[in-house]
Amino acid sequence: MAKRLLLVMTLALATSAIAPGAASAGAGLMGAAGGVTVSGSPYRYVAISPGFPGKLTPHALTVVERIDRRNGRVDRWWYLRGFYYVPAVAYDGSGGGLSADGRTLVLSRFSTASPRPMTKLAILRTDLYLRHPVRPGQHRPRHAITRITLHGAFNVNAISPDGSTVFLTHQAVHPIHRSPSSRAGPSYATSFEVRALDTASGQLLPRPIGERGERMAGLPISRATSPDGRWTYTLYDDYRKTPLIEALDTVGRRAIHIALPGLPGKAGRNLFLLKLRLKSAGRELVLLSWPATEGGRPQQVLSIETKNLEKRKPAPTANLLGRNSIAGRSADGRPIDLHQLGDSAIEGKLLIFGCVHGDECAASGIEPLRNGCPDPRADIYLVPNLNPDGAAEGTRLNSRGVDLNRNFPSGWKPIGSRGDPQYSGPRPSSEPETRLAKRLVRQLQPKVTVWFHQHQASRPLVRAWGQSAPAARHLARMAKLPFHLLPWPAGTAPNWQNHSFPGTSSFVVELPPGQLSDSLRSRLSRSLDRLGREVGKD
Repeated sequence: MAKRLLLVMTLALATSAIAPGAASAGAGLMGAAGGVTVSGSPYRYVAISPGFPGKLTPHALTVVERIDRRNGRVDRWWYLRGFYYVPAVAYDGSGGGLSADGRTLVLSRFSTASPRPMTKLAILRTDLYLRHPVRPGQHRPRHAITRITLHGAFNVNAISPDGSTVFLTHQAVHPIHRSPSSRAGPSYATSFEVRALDTASGQLLPRPIGERGERMAGLPISRATSPDGRWTYTLYDDYRKTPLIEALDTVGRRAIHIALPGLPGKAGRNLFLLKLRLKSAGRELVLLSWPATEGGRPQQVLSIETKNLEKRKPAPTANLLGRNSIAGRSADGRPIDLHQLGDSAIEGKLLIFGCVHGDECAASGIEPLRNGCPDPRADIYLVPNLNPDGAAEGTRLNSRGVDLNRNFPSGWKPIGSRGDPQYSGPRPSSEPETRLAKRLVRQLQPKVTVWFHQHQASRPLVRAWGQSAPAARHLARMAKLPFHLLPWPAGTAPNWQNHSFPGTSSFVVELPPGQLSDSLRSRLSRSLDRLGREVGKD
């Protein structure tokens, strides 16, 4: 009795001694200062470490308390050696690790510096107490806590409703590819993948979770969980490149990524003022923007029906690059990005090349969005810049002095020599950028492909020939642009695609020199978004 009283007094002192700064520091991705609860549960779980070595207690110790939310009393507690914490799953302080049935709680151990990173987990069964002495004729009851050690850096991400599977983010540091001619020293980036762990065996499942198991990067900003605990929705900033929402199915063990390329502008470029919330009993996922000043009301940025996500099939293998990824590399090793907007399960696809000539890249920033977000009724693929080497040098040609839009096979013929404005290359498809564009077209099989260029005239226009004319004329009408029926020069990309894929349309939008006006950019974005929806219906 004296020991128990001493422990309670120590816990009370430790709880009152926690400084506000310490609590806020634990509210990051390490520990959730406010503990964790689940929908419909009368309890909240918190983890308290009464001091650190040399303070209050001579040994590392963690006490887990179950607090009755109705009266604020601690009705059950457990203790374990070591400093453990209730994991935070996002930077808004959202707590995680508690199953929807309330019977399983996952705790993580404070990390310490070591040459080889290790992660320690404690799986707590909340319906059991710690081991009790065995009475005559009784079997020793099972211990309430199971410890698991993993080699590597893992963070708790989610848990299935019955507690049978824990989802972890596995962090990895890898070198960034650079051009062989680059003199810069080695550079590294951090990424992660989602892994599933079976709580009964303590073993990781062999395959990562996600669309084709792709790695991700960025910070989890906010989290929402469905009332039944099956789905978790997490907003990632992706290092402020293209934010996305990850919908994780903890029962089906799959993840769906929804890219939000127009989000930074709508959120005032401060993504950490955003929060995910569920409405209408979990049927609607909304993203709210909190004002930077106190007293202001949050504004709804977007709304998504969760049934549209839950019914969506994982990306097919033909979707070679996921939602946002690197399609390939230029002749000098620069990355060539590919963004997928909308629902990749839709058959009719729209493919857009924003820049082919390095000094004609005004359209590289065009994003076919609906109200600033991808339209779920379309499947649009966007290559912002097929010629990053030329763009870096401010030249029409790629780094090997070839005009990419004269390097395609159909109608190819030798034109000029290296460095000439329309040099067609030593042979058809000699350039890696050309071969990459052809591979994308073959694998994606788009119904319509739009290539952006810039010409010397002051007015934009849409040009096409043959089978591509009806779709090109339709886009011109939507964007309020003039249309011209013009034959294709030799070796051009639309010429090759229209000849190689009957029944599809590939055409060019010619923009005037310089930067796009806001009005033209807006018209093109809306028209491409509408074209993507119409292609998806056809």
